[in-house]
Amino acid sequence: MLFLSHSVIAQFGPLKNLSIEEESKLMEYNSKCVHRDKYSPTQRKLLYPFNQTALISLISFQDTISEFSSHLPVKKGILDSGMVKEEIKLSKTDIDKLTDLLFNYGYRSKKYGVIIDRMACYDPHNAILFFNNERKVIAYIEICFDCLGMKFSSKKINTGENCTEKFSMLKDFFTSKGIKFVSIDHTDEL
Repeated sequence: MLFLSHSVIAQFGPLKNLSIEEESKLMEYNSKCVHRDKYSPTQRKLLYPFNQTALISLISFQDTISEFSSHLPVKKGILDSGMVKEEIKLSKTDIDKLTDLLFNYGYRSKKYGVIIDRMACYDPHNAILFFNNERKVIAYIEICFDCLGMKFSSKKINTGENCTEKFSMLKDFFTSKGIKFVSIDHTDEL
């Protein structure tokens, strides 16, 4: 079963005696990402699915049938390598950086923060795959960098707070690891 992460504008606290413009600026400011040492590397490795994984890969993919839409190339835990454009296996250091990005970056303040509304285009071309010892996919996070949307293989998967710059930081992480195919229009393809 798939679970789509979608967001709507939501206020976390009352904004008293502020003009609409002041309220908007405060919400925008508080929605920016800040780093906190909320979870240590050891604590992050205990979070699902990182705690049940033998190997983690970043992939880019596209259907061979249609250049206009893609579907995650995983069926019954088996990765269809024919649809995979790129795959990078993460080292322990890479996994530490990824979990730090996911779990230690969050809203500057939840008091007057806002969850950013996402576009509805959802046409994913990237994913984070979590494998067991038999190289079977046990969990995944499917990502559309164009509309800033995600699908998860399980409700148990948590990616932390979706502060404003988190998708950009995640996209930068993918490209820093050598994944070039990160958008539908391929403007990021090197």
